[in-house]
Amino acid sequence: MSDRPARDPFLEGGAALRVALGLRFLIELALLAGAAIAAVRLLPGWPGGVVAVVAVALIALVWGLLLSPKARFDIRTAGRLCLEALLFGAVGTALWASGLGLAGAVLFAVWALDRIALALLDRG
Repeated sequence: MSDRPARDPFLEGGAALRVALGLRFLIELALLAGAAIAAVRLLPGWPGGVVAVVAVALIALVWGLLLSPKARFDIRTAGRLCLEALLFGAVGTALWASGLGLAGAVLFAVWALDRIALALLDRG
């Protein structure tokens, strides 16, 4: 049984919810970019490029299968939250280790604040 709403929150929610959902999409793109940037910075040369491609592909696969609104497998809200925290925390930590600590911290903080905003705004 799905604990996700059957309605479309982007179309039925207010302006604040649309902004939070739009920001969420941008944060998801930043997650992928952050993984690639961290890999290239931590492993210079072609190994970093290979790891960057693999990392982005794995994150996109996990997101598509488990976390997207049209995910193939449905997991409970707590599981989605934990998996998102793991992904954003790992990429934030990798950015930190690559010398981009502020970017890693901002990525995680913006994700957490947006997650809180979505929880408060999407109560339909």
